[in-house]
Amino acid sequence: MCQQEKPQSFKDHEFFLPFHDCPVENVIDSRYNNPRHPGINRKHWCLLGDIIQADIFLRPWIVAKDHLGQPFVVAFYSDDEKDMSRILKNFKIGNTIALFYPQQHGFLDGTTGVRVEESDKVLIIPLGFKDVIKMNEQVIAYTPDDDLPRRCHGCDEAKEGLNKCAGCMLFHYCNKDCQAKAWNEKEHKKFCKVLKDKNIQQMLFLKYSTHTRDVTFY
Repeated sequence: MCQQEKPQSFKDHEFFLPFHDCPVENVIDSRYNNPRHPGINRKHWCLLGDIIQADIFLRPWIVAKDHLGQPFVVAFYSDDEKDMSRILKNFKIGNTIALFYPQQHGFLDGTTGVRVEESDKVLIIPLGFKDVIKMNEQVIAYTPDDDLPRRCHGCDEAKEGLNKCAGCMLFHYCNKDCQAKAWNEKEHKKFCKVLKDKNIQQMLFLKYSTHTRDVTFY
């Protein structure tokens, strides 16, 4: 799986789609699939949703809203109990669901959504949708281009010899005062624990335009 040095923007709608742009189940879509090689994806794509309903009665299901505010249903049919326990840990209203390679599925009750059979392609982020976007924007802003010095996450000064955050390892600081400033004023207190998750870092630095194998979360 190809990674890149610069984080991917979650606002890039070529890779982070609204629900209505997701491919339709059992239909070859040349935007995402290789027509000459059925079952092979051309790139990575993801659907982010703000969870507005969540229930585990009979089977786990979610209603979420995409970045356009359009609701869609997510129903889980996975038999992997161990992996489902990972997902159910954050299975609640107000969190954000990330679905990789989603396809539009028509359910028997007439609703349209995503049927999940491979739960390792799903991540529930313990932040609201707006906070997920804000966190992503900060990581992009403070990850330097090649050969440029990093900027302190607290005071914004670019220089050598900054100290790395011992938690997420993604942000850097001049000193403890700058770290405390970012912890409170830039909400790193909220984001640091989330950014420590290797699954989140995989999402951030994945090279979405190049598909060698599917994303898997653990």
